[in-house]
Amino acid sequence: MTDFGLRDGFVGIMKGVIAGIVPQAQLIDISHEIAAQNVAAGAWLLSTAYRYFPAGSVFLCVVDPGVGSQRRAIALEAGDWFFVGPDNGLFSYVLAEQPLRQVVALENPAYRLPAVSTTFHGRDIFAPAAAHLARGVPLSDFGPTLDPDSLQRLDLSLPRREGGRIEARVIYIDHFGNLVTSIPLALVPDLFTAPSVRLLIPGRHLTIERRQPFFAGEAGEGEPFVYSDSAGYVGVAIRNGSAAATLGIAVGEAVTLVIEEA
Repeated sequence: MTDFGLRDGFVGIMKGVIAGIVPQAQLIDISHEIAAQNVAAGAWLLSTAYRYFPAGSVFLCVVDPGVGSQRRAIALEAGDWFFVGPDNGLFSYVLAEQPLRQVVALENPAYRLPAVSTTFHGRDIFAPAAAHLARGVPLSDFGPTLDPDSLQRLDLSLPRREGGRIEARVIYIDHFGNLVTSIPLALVPDLFTAPSVRLLIPGRHLTIERRQPFFAGEAGEGEPFVYSDSAGYVGVAIRNGSAAATLGIAVGEAVTLVIEEA
């Protein structure tokens, strides 16, 4: 998973490095279209995907605006999986959701390319480390163990429900322009049964009142509605359109969900 896109050769080069070390590895792309340098978006997308992979999978994740700086290159085992990438908060959701078994700094030159650039650690450090992990090299061989408390973490504070009101924000916008809020569906089991639900977007002076659990509902073309996102969060969509573009919403926008309780 990267923010490299597919126009340039970066992703293919990383796969080439892996193939040279562990040719039998099965490579699966989560996404290479993370918004450039958007660590928070990458962290969230990773959190929606990793649990669907088999135990022992190695996740090579590069959204790395600090490449070449003092930020650490790390590999960790959390839950049943391994993760390789920069220590910049990219693994925040994983660390919040899974027991951390071990984390190391990628400092052993035996598991890097011979020449390490200052701008492409995905090729020179992260891809080789992921490949060697996949072929069975113990995590402890890659470098010194790190204090888990020293790892960089994003602020993942979930919204709280105060009666029928929840203050939240937009945390992700998908390819279709659907908005994903930070409100877990578990916080609003009455999302589709309460007498009335209003999603307010104060910065745009918008109120969305229509609710439907899937896209092919009664909402007309161009009409926004609240729905249940497949990752388990409250979302906003426009049927056959982009809610983000139509409403002018960006990641980080504040939203308020108001639920009329029976």
